[in-house]
Amino acid sequence: MSIPIPPQSVRRRNVLLLLLSYPIVCAILWTTMRDHTFFALTHLVATVLILWLLAIERVGRIGKAIADDIDSRLDERQLALRNAAYLDAYRIASGIVLLGVIWIALGIDLGLWWVPSTYDEWNLIFWGLFIYLTTLPSAFLAWREPDRLDDLELQHA
Repeated sequence: MSIPIPPQSVRRRNVLLLLLSYPIVCAILWTTMRDHTFFALTHLVATVLILWLLAIERVGRIGKAIADDIDSRLDERQLALRNAAYLDAYRIASGIVLLGVIWIALGIDLGLWWVPSTYDEWNLIFWGLFIYLTTLPSAFLAWREPDRLDDLELQHA
């Protein structure tokens, strides 16, 4: 028996919450608490909450329920979904890293825009990359999977 998964609209909302929550929280923290003594602690608590509530509980479990398992436990459709999610996540991760390196290289060389220079700035970037890179495959799986008929029947019963 497969694990019931939420409707596609709920899964997509959870993916958007995951992908938008960290940048929004960081922007709020940076503008309100940048020089505060408890900035690092507040950032740590916010990051753990985002990882636990959204990345693991909401998006991660759904990705696992759809197709994120060892090959012998998945059928051909699930293998194709998982492999496509990994490939797309790799493409986006590569693009993010490449654009980040170009941004920093040109920013340092030309001095035209901000580049991270303090521990707090690099810490924000590190954890943002960590959250994105570890959850992108599950986010793709949760976003793309259509509603299953048996799950829809359970919801309407």
